[in-house]
Amino acid sequence: MRYFAFPADAPTPKRIHEAGGPETPLSKYLDYYRGVNTPGYAVLVTGEWGIGKTHQVKLAFDEDQYHYVSLFGLRTAEELRSAVFAQMYPSRHRIKGLVGDARQALSAASGLFALGSLTPALFGAFLDKNISAERILIFDDLERSRMSLKVLLGVINNYVEHFGCRVVVIAHDDKVLDSYLTQAKEKLFGQTLKAVPQTNEAFESFLKRHEGTAFGDFIDPYAQDLIDIFMSSGQPSLRLLKHLIEDLRRFHSALTDRHQAHLGAMTEAIRMISVFAIETRANELKPEDLIERAKSVFGDNQSRIAELRAKYGTIALESTTLSDALLTSMFVDGIFDSNAIRSSLDQSQHFLPPADLPPWRKVISFDELDDAEVAAAAALMESQIESLQPLDPGEMLHILALRLMMAEHAISDNTPIESVAEAKAYIDAMLQAGNIPPRTLDDTWRYERFDAHDGTGFWVSEKMKGHFAQITGHLKQARETALERKLETEATPLLEALNDGEQFFELMVTTYKGNNRYAHVPILHKIDPADFVSAWLRAPKNGWYWISNSINERYKAGFQTTEMRQEWPWARQVVALLRQELDKLDGFAKLRLARALPAAVGDNGDDELIEGTLETAATLDPLPSDVKPAANEDDA
Repeated sequence: MRYFAFPADAPTPKRIHEAGGPETPLSKYLDYYRGVNTPGYAVLVTGEWGIGKTHQVKLAFDEDQYHYVSLFGLRTAEELRSAVFAQMYPSRHRIKGLVGDARQALSAASGLFALGSLTPALFGAFLDKNISAERILIFDDLERSRMSLKVLLGVINNYVEHFGCRVVVIAHDDKVLDSYLTQAKEKLFGQTLKAVPQTNEAFESFLKRHEGTAFGDFIDPYAQDLIDIFMSSGQPSLRLLKHLIEDLRRFHSALTDRHQAHLGAMTEAIRMISVFAIETRANELKPEDLIERAKSVFGDNQSRIAELRAKYGTIALESTTLSDALLTSMFVDGIFDSNAIRSSLDQSQHFLPPADLPPWRKVISFDELDDAEVAAAAALMESQIESLQPLDPGEMLHILALRLMMAEHAISDNTPIESVAEAKAYIDAMLQAGNIPPRTLDDTWRYERFDAHDGTGFWVSEKMKGHFAQITGHLKQARETALERKLETEATPLLEALNDGEQFFELMVTTYKGNNRYAHVPILHKIDPADFVSAWLRAPKNGWYWISNSINERYKAGFQTTEMRQEWPWARQVVALLRQELDKLDGFAKLRLARALPAAVGDNGDDELIEGTLETAATLDPLPSDVKPAANEDDA
């Protein structure tokens, strides 16, 4: 047996037939094999999955010079013979004619089969008699056949030895865990060829469908970058290259003319996308590797991003031109959100005027800026702290995280403990000034993660995580307080909403439609129970059903969340007052109010029930499975 591996760039002579594709040592040998009459041996073409083995083999011949048969899923020798026959005689009337000829011949030999169907064995024998050796037989997916390798190779050998066929078998032989293949390589296969990726040719093929399109024109100047990055990846599968081009097409569809015209931004973004697309699909990058890239590149030489930075040289994998959140959305969730892509680019240093960049962005990019510029930005951060300038909570946390980092590395005069104390005092002062926004009213606040803002992770080392957790916990509590103050001002006006019972219900209960503004926050207990009952009794009677069900549903919610349990005593007082009003009524009025009493509202026994089940009721305050309680009660 002869075994050759052909490199992609090996020199080859001129082809002797008209098939397309590049001239390679693989195509040269197959061209030679095509001209051999009754060779008496088959050719085995091997190589990694996804490198284009099938494409290269087919490209070595003209379409009228071969029959292609996939072995995928074939279970029996008869199925394989039928598949070959179907390729040789695809015309339906031709098959019918041959079957008719077979019946006539068999009938003349014996009347036994004249009226019956052909048996598989007899029909298989007949099919073998109609084999033509005019074209080459290409058998693909050897490792994916479901019949035994001994039977499969026996059938193939039959075509080679008995019918004089030229046969090419394509396989990823490393995946064929059968010792019989080793024997077959000595007996059946007279030549084993190892295919390698034809990257340039494949790239041109993948881009051909985009010729003359806006995307084709956009990506053309970056073609060599894409090929170089793919070659640097060391990945053999050309499918990764094909997926990359589709990823870039989706990215391009989100861009405006202004974005496309910025050569520096596009070069940086396309190179980043190329690396992350290849490495994530090759399972070399995990979702967690895409978080806090700026820190991991320079702060931890063992990080995967740091290793890839060394592997790909000058490509800035830590760049925030494409944010952590955006990269995660693109390469973990498969979502290329146009607004998110444009927003990430617009917030990068490429598109924001220097004067518009927030100070924390300059400080966090200290690796790329002069000391004077970083110092000026740090001073501006301090000014924002001292003046209690209104800021988004995420921006506040970036500043406080950077101040903690500066304390850790002795860049400031504070210790980390002093930095935490100052951060808490700053948050308290911001709350007092009314500059802390309330937490959200919906249920998502339970799962809030304090790891990034504006697409960039907070600069917090492993050593400082406990300190930062105290800061985030304090901010979280301040936002709770801000919400309490806000709800105090919104509670009494809710009495007017009772005039439309259905609207009141939508405000108070999760209906998955309409405005469920207060469905997840306790607010009714801030209204005087007597005022609430008076407003209820004045409201239109056709809305009482909805008011009653609002209280019912919120009372039942208290069995699931601690927060809603704050309304229990209030609800009991409301029901008690309604019962007092009930005693004053008679007739239909009494029956109407009796039917409207919130039936779910219990007594103090509910409190005892909750207390007795706290240790086992895992649904009271649900947290994501990956969130563990912090050691400090102030931690987020």
